[in-house]
Amino acid sequence: MALLPLALTAFVLWLLYRWAYGLFGPHTPLAAFLRRTVGIYIPGTEVFAGLLVILLTGLVAKHWLGKLALRALEQALLRVPFIRKLYWTGRQLSRYLFQHNTTPRGRVVLVEFPGSGSYVLGMLTAEEVKHVSQTLGQEVSAVYVPTAPNPLSGWVLFLPKDRLIPTDLTMDEGLTLVLSGGLSLKEEDRADSAG
Repeated sequence: MALLPLALTAFVLWLLYRWAYGLFGPHTPLAAFLRRTVGIYIPGTEVFAGLLVILLTGLVAKHWLGKLALRALEQALLRVPFIRKLYWTGRQLSRYLFQHNTTPRGRVVLVEFPGSGSYVLGMLTAEEVKHVSQTLGQEVSAVYVPTAPNPLSGWVLFLPKDRLIPTDLTMDEGLTLVLSGGLSLKEEDRADSAG
């Protein structure tokens, strides 16, 4: 349990390092440029370059010119047939999951999954899904059940409304609870269990 936060952090850092190594590692145009200008490739350049790209992207995205550029890139991606569906779905899901302040309480529910007597936290994404409801002959809601450590992967369940158990958790609290493996409890829960 003590190693779990470290392991999750290390996993994310490893993914970022693989991305940086692929873009800026010793077998890339940046490395060839360094060999031509400096005479050698400096080990660790990929880490520095990757961090620089992340910081600059965040900095640029905060200003109006950066927002304009990101909007133009987004519009270009939305014009490509197959990529449009992938990008749109990923964008909608990440906005829904990570816009905590605008998401009302009551959107985090408990559902029986994968079997009877076993419950998972899910995010209510649609009160009613008409096409699925018509096919099944009953009103169903769409519930997204995220997985850890990547909340952008998971299952979409179509369940009758009477099988949803509402909670008073916010989206932020629900995701934190899932990603921590249940270790993250609200302050009042801790006080109750201590008392």
